[in-house]
Amino acid sequence: MRPFARSRRLRCSAAALGAVAILGACSSGETPGAAASAARPSQAAQRKSLPSNVLSPDMVSAVSAGGTGAPAVQVKFELRQRPGVAQPVDIDLAIVPASGALDRVSGKVEVGDGLELVAGGEIPPTERPVEGVPILHSIKVLPKKDGIFTVSAVLGVDAAGESSSQTFSIPVIVGAGLPEQPAKPAAKRSTAR
Repeated sequence: MRPFARSRRLRCSAAALGAVAILGACSSGETPGAAASAARPSQAAQRKSLPSNVLSPDMVSAVSAGGTGAPAVQVKFELRQRPGVAQPVDIDLAIVPASGALDRVSGKVEVGDGLELVAGGEIPPTERPVEGVPILHSIKVLPKKDGIFTVSAVLGVDAAGESSSQTFSIPVIVGAGLPEQPAKPAAKRSTAR
């Protein structure tokens, strides 16, 4: 099964599960306030179980650009299709908080030469993200030529009144990647005596 088809199926399943939970809460014979408060623990339990149900097994970790200590978040990504020149490529991101003490996560996406960012440049703020529950974001890039390029996710993380920034790199190999370099001719030996 192709990765992008599996990802789409998982998202549809998660949406259907959420709709069933909401409809089930609406059909209870209790007062609206009681139904809402009874549904909250169930929704919280569902949200904690999302990572194993939502993240595609084809997602891989983006590379963190150094820093001291453990990162406050992890970033995983998946390209939905093989990149080709002048063909838009959808990339799914999953920002996974590594701590329950975060107040806010937001960010932006940047691309280097050879790529154009078509959609998803701003990662909207998420207030009080839950540890281990992915924040999903999709971007679309347009490759301009063959080569190996980088997409960067620059995340702002607020925790305990402090703000920090983390940058994650995502490689995108378009077409054949780097063109094959011609072999260098062997160095001539001196024949002078």
